[in-house]
Amino acid sequence: MTQSIREIVQLQLYDLFDNTKFELSELNQNKSLVINGPDSKLIKRGLDISYLQGQKKAIDAIHTLLKTYTDDRTFIEHYNNYTLITSEEFETSASNFSSMIEPQDEFELFLATHYNLRGQKLVIDTVNTLINT
Repeated sequence: MTQSIREIVQLQLYDLFDNTKFELSELNQNKSLVINGPDSKLIKRGLDISYLQGQKKAIDAIHTLLKTYTDDRTFIEHYNNYTLITSEEFETSASNFSSMIEPQDEFELFLATHYNLRGQKLVIDTVNTLINT
């Protein structure tokens, strides 16, 4: 008996969630080393947290779609809409980031959002690999 796309995606989400939780735990264990270390380590930690939050956000969003839409066709339709919106946001952010000459006002918010979107994109790309095979 073959698994439905929804079941395959659900299993992958569990793996992604476990991995995200593990990485966040590792980040928190090294917190004291980073806080007392150089500024660059503190900035990297902040970006890593934004990236992991993005992964968690995408996992939660896709999980909600799985719970809401109980057949593969409807789930994929709504999932594709979600991925389109998120991918467009990421592409816009990446374009703005690459064309930036000087840091803008609220640069830290821009960076946090960009890394959050990168985390979401990782989850989407992983799930897309499953759906498109």
